[in-house]
Amino acid sequence: MKMNNQKSGDIKELKARKIALKQEMEQIQSEIESSLKEVRHSVVDRTRVRYWVEKYPLQLIGSVLVAGFVLARKSGGKGSTVRNNSAPAATVTPESSRNSFSTMLLDELKKMITQRAVRFLMQRVEEAIDERKNQEE
Repeated sequence: MKMNNQKSGDIKELKARKIALKQEMEQIQSEIESSLKEVRHSVVDRTRVRYWVEKYPLQLIGSVLVAGFVLARKSGGKGSTVRNNSAPAATVTPESSRNSFSTMLLDELKKMITQRAVRFLMQRVEEAIDERKNQEE
């Protein structure tokens, strides 16, 4: 009889340990899942432009300006008129017209991108300033 009670006590203890281990495993699994979700959200946020603009607005404005100057230097800073020096000014070759068109297109794209970037960054800076004012009040 004593053996039977001892066996049933051991079985109850094993079942209780099994349930406790199962609950602990479920808790660990949910913690891992939540940690992975946080990491995933963090990675997704850091790949978005908005994250970097909100975190470093002034640095991005400086970077855009530097990039604009570099691009202007690479294109020669000649503006939108490009001439073939070997041909007279009145003669337009197909190659020079393609070059002038692509230069004009690049100049307009640079202007548009710069305007939009500056507008977007200025909005973010204004929002940050408003947020700081609201926090001070």
